[in-house]
Amino acid sequence: MTTREGGNGASTTARATLTRIRTERPLHLLALLISVGLGLALSWLHWIGLVVGGVLVGLVARNLPKALGYGLGFGLVVLVVFAFVLGSGRGPALEMAPAIYLTVGAALGLPILGSLARGIV
Repeated sequence: MTTREGGNGASTTARATLTRIRTERPLHLLALLISVGLGLALSWLHWIGLVVGGVLVGLVARNLPKALGYGLGFGLVVLVVFAFVLGSGRGPALEMAPAIYLTVGAALGLPILGSLARGIV
């Protein structure tokens, strides 16, 4: 067996698993919840977690438009969690005009950028 044939078998298995996750509703919802949770955890540690979270939610989507929607949804979840974490500091944070624009733009744009990975896979 050549290396190419061995890689092809693993690729077939991965594609079959992704297809199953994308088509079977219970598996899809579980994978989506795990992706959002993992993405939130990574976003808590570093901003690149927003992109990784977008990639994760995008990979479980059936097609590219849904992946973009999942990326936007993930970004909105991140913003809501961020607002709750701020607590009473929400008011002063909203008054910081340039910084809040960057925060909202990054929270919405970076997961969408990551979800574009669905177009490749």
